[in-house]
Amino acid sequence: MRRKICTGEGAFHYVTFSTRGRRKLLSNPQARQIVISVLGKLSYRGEVKVSGFVVMPDHVHAVLWFDNDADLPRIMRVWKSTSAHYLRKYYEENVPGMLDKLKTERNGRIVYCFWQRKYYDFNIFKPEKLGEKLNYMHANPVKKGLAEKTHYYLWSSALWYDQRKSVGVKITPGF
Repeated sequence: MRRKICTGEGAFHYVTFSTRGRRKLLSNPQARQIVISVLGKLSYRGEVKVSGFVVMPDHVHAVLWFDNDADLPRIMRVWKSTSAHYLRKYYEENVPGMLDKLKTERNGRIVYCFWQRKYYDFNIFKPEKLGEKLNYMHANPVKKGLAEKTHYYLWSSALWYDQRKSVGVKITPGF
């Protein structure tokens, strides 16, 4: 049975997706920046509105929304596949041994899997729930010991919310 995804004006999507096998493939700043850059391009082109995000060493959280009947699965597919392309290039040049751990065979050809195939989507319809999800997301690096304060973690939208400074992604708060 297919999952029903509500899209359209006013439907915010709290999404989470993980690296394959929850490996810490995003532990270094360059890898995290690749994921953010791809989301930034999608937001600046107007394909998606972003209320917040955080890139952790082994997973990503974001709150996304759309003007009209947008295609969340398409946006997620583009974000994940494009970032995987650039992550592969990064690892080929900088940590080639890591690619062996990501290698798998699909339909008779070798592919490198950076992401779990699926993602988790939670629809948000109320401002209170949006605030709750943004707070949870931004607190994640602090809870994991990656930063002392939310806005010290450079790979999230917390700095935008705290000081209105650019984070590489066009932030559209919503509600």
